[in-house]
Amino acid sequence: MPTKASQSPRRPSATRTNSATTHEAPPTLNRAHVQGFIAGCVVGVAICLGLMRSTEEHDQSVAAPTPPLSLEAEASPRFDFYTVLPNQASDLNPEIEPADLEADNATRAQYLLQAGSFRQRADADRRRGELALLGLEATVEPSENNSGRWYRVYLGPFDKRSDMARARSLTAQADMDTLLLKREAP
Repeated sequence: MPTKASQSPRRPSATRTNSATTHEAPPTLNRAHVQGFIAGCVVGVAICLGLMRSTEEHDQSVAAPTPPLSLEAEASPRFDFYTVLPNQASDLNPEIEPADLEADNATRAQYLLQAGSFRQRADADRRRGELALLGLEATVEPSENNSGRWYRVYLGPFDKRSDMARARSLTAQADMDTLLLKREAP
């Protein structure tokens, strides 16, 4: 057995704390803590006073009375042409004849929509069938030029611009491009 002299005294571990030597004392307040607290209170009071002043000014500006509107101005609108027009003299020359609003059909132009141009007659007939499903009446006209024979699909002629716009809208919804053409009436 080893003797007491050969044993070295044991040192306390650095990670262990000696509960007998530590005190559970409350944290102390130093001068920096007190100064920070006082500065925070001063800033808080300054902000509150500034907000109170701005709300008082806002309330005064909102509470300023607006002048009442005249009831006569709101009651009826004012029209000057009742007084201005009777006093004006109209310069009508009897030698001037009114324009003829209806022109001869021989000089009127017709508007057509070209819905396609195909090399094969079967492709043109297929497009004509697609247009028939949309409720549009189309015609296929063959034509010759330097590049060969083409079959063109036409919609129209249209008597009214609204009919032409309706047909163009229907073809656009079906992803068909159209070309607006103008022809002299026969």
